[in-house]
Amino acid sequence: MRQIEGKASWAIGALYVGFVGWSIYGAIWPVETYAFRMIHMAFIYALAFPIYPYKPNAGRWWLAPDVILSLLGVAAIAYGFVDMDSFIRRSTLPEPLDMFFGITAILLLLEISRRMVGTVFTAVVIGFLLYMVFGQYFPDVISHKGYDIDRIVGHMYMTLEGIFGVPLSVSVSFVMLFVVYGTFMDVAGAGNFWLELSLATMGRQSASSGRGAVITAALLGGPQGSGVATTMSVTPIMWPILQKAGYSPNMAAGLIATGGIGAVLSPPLMGADAFLIMQFVGITFWEVVVMVTIPTVLYYVGTLFIVELEARKYRFAPPETEARTVRQVIRTKGYHLLSIVVLVALLVVWNKSPELAALGAIATTIVTSFISRDRNEWLTPKRIVVAMVEGAKNMLPVAVLLAAAGLIVGTFTLTGLGLKISSIIMSVSGGSVLAALFLALFASMLIGLSLPITATYIMTVVMVAPALVSIGIQMHVAHLLCFYFAVLSEVSPPVGLSPCAAAAVTGGNPFGSMMQAWKYSVP
Repeated sequence: MRQIEGKASWAIGALYVGFVGWSIYGAIWPVETYAFRMIHMAFIYALAFPIYPYKPNAGRWWLAPDVILSLLGVAAIAYGFVDMDSFIRRSTLPEPLDMFFGITAILLLLEISRRMVGTVFTAVVIGFLLYMVFGQYFPDVISHKGYDIDRIVGHMYMTLEGIFGVPLSVSVSFVMLFVVYGTFMDVAGAGNFWLELSLATMGRQSASSGRGAVITAALLGGPQGSGVATTMSVTPIMWPILQKAGYSPNMAAGLIATGGIGAVLSPPLMGADAFLIMQFVGITFWEVVVMVTIPTVLYYVGTLFIVELEARKYRFAPPETEARTVRQVIRTKGYHLLSIVVLVALLVVWNKSPELAALGAIATTIVTSFISRDRNEWLTPKRIVVAMVEGAKNMLPVAVLLAAAGLIVGTFTLTGLGLKISSIIMSVSGGSVLAALFLALFASMLIGLSLPITATYIMTVVMVAPALVSIGIQMHVAHLLCFYFAVLSEVSPPVGLSPCAAAAVTGGNPFGSMMQAWKYSVP
């Protein structure tokens, strides 16, 4: 990220607050669908280019061109508001100005995707766009007649099927609020509470340090909902403890990363994927929570089992200091749990929407922060702004990924590629449920080798889920299988973001850390 100082930093800070504020506004007062998603996209364009330069070491003089690009992106969104009704009706026959701003919006989205998500993911998105243009040159099983540029631009830029599709809707409606909730808890000092609680429960045995790393990542990761964020929060704290126990840098990085990616599975937040399941399947957020509870428990039980076996093999040293008891930790800092209680109560007891539940949890976090004896943890107006800015920073790369993923989803809706691939899977599996499941796992593994979790899930679910449903598997089961397989993309070589992040702290080898994380997560 580019370091911005002076008056420019105040402008960026105001945009960050507005980025979060727009989602809060939409959660309280209804906003027309196009406007809600398009303004969210305008904030993405406005922030992405100034914050993320075209290359990490770009000089300060590159800020001016990036500001121009951000303004061009905002203009591409503002153009749609000039005459919204006519803009929507022209989607099948775009006019020259529609074409100019549409192509501009797509190219700018690809560029910020390259800067923030990575070249591999961006190359995949470009591949899908080329497939729409040159469909007639692909193998017969997935070929199509090919679409003109105006049809592609109209579909991707002027309807709710492309850039402004379901993934972006999930970004502005749900993910933003839950990411911000996590940062509010963090600013209020909840991170220390989760750490102390895990240290209090791990005991004094050879496996205690490893258990502590997994439990800490699980407790901290639930509210954060991000594997990489959880890993980066836990690694500096747990690495010295694991090092004293006898873990190598690679083993420690792999273990913490394995616990961290469980955050994407763990209720109550789970990251963007849970909300995508909710939208794709048409179920409530609480039903998604119920669906993932047993897989989450199984995931962590399997990880702890490997930790126990490894501790017996290597005879790790127990922790040197005696942790506080669970009762002591709950008595002094248990108020951090109240916001989660409110979140669950609003979802289950009062059957409120996830947006209102998140707002209720955020409000509870603000109120309960004043129980702390440490005034630095009080969520005063100034610290609320700090929490909103941090939440927006964490959210921006996720929002870019989801917006770019809309281009992938739009490709499937325009070309019918999902049905073609589903028919291939059905014919190869011969109607066997078990064979189809292994094909789904294999497809998820291949896609996940080079893509992050959310992108892997979106690509897998539009290709594989229809095939699984057609052979008799219930839709919510098919989606959860795709989601569960996609989670492993976070640790599988060659693009395991969490192990690489942890290795940067422990001093381990990134690839070696990925292999260790793969070992821990194999169960």
